[in-house]
Amino acid sequence: MKKWAGAVLGAAAVSLLTVTAYSAELDILKPRVPADQIAAAKAMKPPFPVNAAIIAKGKEVFNGAGTCYTCHGVGGKGDGPGAAGMDPSPRNFTNHQFEQVRTSGEMFWVVSNGSPLQPAMVGFVSAGQITEKQAWEAVMYERSLGCGGDMDCVAGGADWVSKQPVHEESASNLKPEYIGVASLK
Repeated sequence: MKKWAGAVLGAAAVSLLTVTAYSAELDILKPRVPADQIAAAKAMKPPFPVNAAIIAKGKEVFNGAGTCYTCHGVGGKGDGPGAAGMDPSPRNFTNHQFEQVRTSGEMFWVVSNGSPLQPAMVGFVSAGQITEKQAWEAVMYERSLGCGGDMDCVAGGADWVSKQPVHEESASNLKPEYIGVASLK
């Protein structure tokens, strides 16, 4: 009986630590691009056709030179070893709703310049860690995690995003400001 009770207490402690180690993800409807730059960011498109080869190159950048996996996790769920204790937690790229409201240009802007809402997300292009081409490749890979095989979704232009069922105007269905990572499965 004591061993069973100890196991239950141990499991509860691990669960509590796991819950506190990873904070909630910032509301996907809250842009990370400054208001005076968002229109230009939304209009940006990848400088190459999006295909499986580009996504594969992006995966190499994500898990290599870009070091994206450190915070976003190998599977892009925002659960990398560097994510513990971050508030808000890194973006969960497997959340299809995120791909529906954010363009690839907005994501490229954040990879290039950093996120004013997440100080740990630095500008990897502006810091010289990766090139603009590598940033676009990484963004295409990140988008592929939430888009499945839909290449229009992966390319994520403003025209594609505007046709999606989730819009910034429908924020009330995604409140509170922070969404628990577990609710995005």
